[in-house]
Amino acid sequence: IGSVEVLFYRCMLAYHLFVCWYRVEYPVYTPADKTYGGKWKYLTHWNAMLQLLYYLLFGILSLVTPSLPTTLRKTRDYIYHVIILPLSVFVAAMFWGLYHWDREMVFPAWLDEMITPFFNHQKHTAIIIWSLAELCLVHHVVPSFTHGLLLAVLFPSCYLMTVLYVNYKSGVWAYPILGVLDSTGLGVFLASCILGYVGLFWVSATLGRTRSRVQSVKIE
Repeated sequence: IGSVEVLFYRCMLAYHLFVCWYRVEYPVYTPADKTYGGKWKYLTHWNAMLQLLYYLLFGILSLVTPSLPTTLRKTRDYIYHVIILPLSVFVAAMFWGLYHWDREMVFPAWLDEMITPFFNHQKHTAIIIWSLAELCLVHHVVPSFTHGLLLAVLFPSCYLMTVLYVNYKSGVWAYPILGVLDSTGLGVFLASCILGYVGLFWVSATLGRTRSRVQSVKIE
């Protein structure tokens, strides 16, 4: 691992340790969090936990070893390009897009009294900043599109099945926008989310390959 990469992961380790402390010191439980499925029915929470685990793991490894074993490095690169980067972009784009269209659908005004700006931006803004920073600073071996396609379809499908199951068991929708759609509209929306996620994986892989080509040119 290069010195820049090591510094990046150590900074991410420090930041996410602070986030862990902040979550414990200032816990947030909205009324919706106390319904069936808790926080785990929200894609934002899935993304936050995955990023937390990802950066804690590789941050700690950056302290332990100057070079990752090949298998572990390939696993890191695969997870980054299929989940970490596309999911962060998806969450940030969906949240802020719907927020500016009609914030009541994703973040009602009354939540401002419960959720601090730091906590909100940590879950919906910082995620994309760190993911794009890693794209620029860390060298990844990008998986082929066909190699990553299965997980790029299965991951969002798994989450959407969780949302549907929560609604089936409790009648609660994770996001109010889902409750105003008819069956056809809901099907189209869910399919669009999966296709959109696959598209973001393709963009992630393309950006990764472009970054590698630019780096190769600089070295030459």
